[in-house]
Amino acid sequence: MKWIIRIVIVLVLLIGAGLWFGWSQLGALVKFGIEKGTPPVVQTSVSVQNVKLSPFSGTGVIEGFEIGNPKGFTGPYAVRVGRTEVAVDTNSVSTDKIVIQHIRITDPEINLEAGLGGTNLKHIADNAKSFVSQQTAPAANAAPNAAAAPADSKPKKPVKLQVNELLITGAKLSASAAGLVPGADAKITLPEIRLNNLGTDSAGITPAELTALILRQINTEAAKASASGALKNMLQGGSEKIKTGGLKGLFGK
Repeated sequence: MKWIIRIVIVLVLLIGAGLWFGWSQLGALVKFGIEKGTPPVVQTSVSVQNVKLSPFSGTGVIEGFEIGNPKGFTGPYAVRVGRTEVAVDTNSVSTDKIVIQHIRITDPEINLEAGLGGTNLKHIADNAKSFVSQQTAPAANAAPNAAAAPADSKPKKPVKLQVNELLITGAKLSASAAGLVPGADAKITLPEIRLNNLGTDSAGITPAELTALILRQINTEAAKASASGALKNMLQGGSEKIKTGGLKGLFGK
């Protein structure tokens, strides 16, 4: 009987150690997924310093998230987020749609850079929009003579999300047009961005669609700021290159 008890204890310890190791690697897996899955959407570099997740409560923190600048822009980054709090409904993880209770982005740093082809934010937002359009294009649009997929290959099931609350607060916008108007810059704080009940229908919302939506909202608020005076004054009397339409035209609005 003693040796049976010992075997059971050893098995419990091994299972516990295996679960602990798996949970300890969960953050690293999410970090890897963000850094590998987001660049194709935004067409620029993406990095994350650290991800902490609790498999028991479903809460987590993403630290040091950064989107680099697209080609043609000189700033060190376009968007940098020091801290993002996430809460996931753990009961939904094994279902067809993962329910995220909230995503709260605090004090993001947004480096808006104006160029002749538009702003860096507009470029990134357009890239994300284009990626989503390609992913959601009807299969009927495929070439009729395209080779059929092997019978044993299964199409990858897209990840579906539901986000009950998306909140962005304290966004600091630093704007510059150094390539157009040397020395021109301005810093303002954007108003709160709050979106509720995203992907509540059966289709949900994909990670790419969520990324595109967040970038579009940030770009929209930056465009409003450009028309409010703070950024407009930055370019007052500036180069003739952007005289037509002013900074507002750079956003494609």
